[in-house]
Amino acid sequence: MRRPGYFFAYVLLALLISRVEWSDLHWDLRKSPQECCGQRYEIPLRTTYKGQKAKESHEFSLRSNAAVVLDVEEGEILFEKNVEQKFPVASLTKLMSVLTFLETDPDLDDTAIITPTDAWRSGRAQLRVGEVLTLGDLLHASLMSSSNRATRALAHASGLSPSEFAAGMNRKAKELGLLSSFFCEPTGLDQRNRSSALDCARLLYAALQDSTIRSIAGKTFYQFNSLNGKKRRHRVGSTSKLLFSSLKVKGGKTGYNGASGWCLGTLVEGDDGKEIVAVVLGAPSKRTRFREIRSIVKWSIRENATGSEETIALGESGGTRAKVY
Repeated sequence: MRRPGYFFAYVLLALLISRVEWSDLHWDLRKSPQECCGQRYEIPLRTTYKGQKAKESHEFSLRSNAAVVLDVEEGEILFEKNVEQKFPVASLTKLMSVLTFLETDPDLDDTAIITPTDAWRSGRAQLRVGEVLTLGDLLHASLMSSSNRATRALAHASGLSPSEFAAGMNRKAKELGLLSSFFCEPTGLDQRNRSSALDCARLLYAALQDSTIRSIAGKTFYQFNSLNGKKRRHRVGSTSKLLFSSLKVKGGKTGYNGASGWCLGTLVEGDDGKEIVAVVLGAPSKRTRFREIRSIVKWSIRENATGSEETIALGESGGTRAKVY
């Protein structure tokens, strides 16, 4: 026979469980994560839809694993390939890292030192261990030249532990409605950092709504000095070669590692003043990612050349040519 104490314990447990609604434990797919949590945030491109143009875009034979072009004003998907499939995103991760860092409300004139931890497995880099730099200069190095050392230094300067910073990145992803994204560290070197082309487009657009990020992401070159020792001079250039193209590029971010392939996101203004955001993930080469995103952006700006026939070169020289109707 059960003891009375156990009976009352079971009753108390049942009462507690009854007060927890299912929607508190699992996302209601009909709601945003913010509504489920009882909070509301401004979610960029929260509502998107696939127009006829996106269906026609299957005529393209992209070599990239995934791609998307979005009309920012309308939320219309103008071009899509595997838009919701998750892939490693390499240094596109840094967009989320910088957003998370800026939420700590830093003074960008404050300084940080490059530590041996920042340099671990970071590859060749301009920034040397022991150099002291302003947080503003580290932001430029992180976003423009995709410096892993600069990004780690920013994460450390936030005052958060590595696990706390990663948790902050994932919390921010949920705030932005990026339900296909997961981050475990700030640089993108870890292939467990994953997202979809659609989430990356939303992330890039959200990041570029920040005036600090937008001003940096649109620069081609930037110079700064370290503040200690010989005060070494640094000159960083943007890894996004689209900034040097005929497109009206407002900003962008590149990414690469062995697992992700070559990735790129960009925000472009069309001839009519409308902005579109485009992403390619998993291109087989650096040249291919720029060529393919340039082609699908130009195609989208021309409204897919509705009612006419023309051909657009894609891929490497000698590659597939796609007919557009």
